Amino acid sequence: MAKASRDPYLESCEMKKHLQDTISQIVDEIISELPLRERTSLANMKREDVKVLQSVFDLYVRNKIDPEGEECTDIMDELWKRLQKTHRLRVVK
Repeated sequence: MAKASRDPYLESCEMKKHLQDTISQIVDEIISELPLRERTSLANMKREDVKVLQSVFDLYVRNKIDPEGEECTDIMDELWKRLQKTHRLRVVK
């Protein structure tokens, strides 16, 4: 009996969803381990400043989970975006 071939587009979508779920879990773990001061500092950085930290962050993430290729950049970007929403200092009137 011949195997039914899977739709490559569907497989690609499933892989992207799995990767996004994995990145989200990693970001959750990193946020839970970061002290409040670092979370707030990172949230208030400009994107250009965050890119400067990328190489140090890559070492940390690689030692922790050993991601592949571009995943470190994706993790750092997701971490920064999430902290921008939750830990950014705002003026209260």
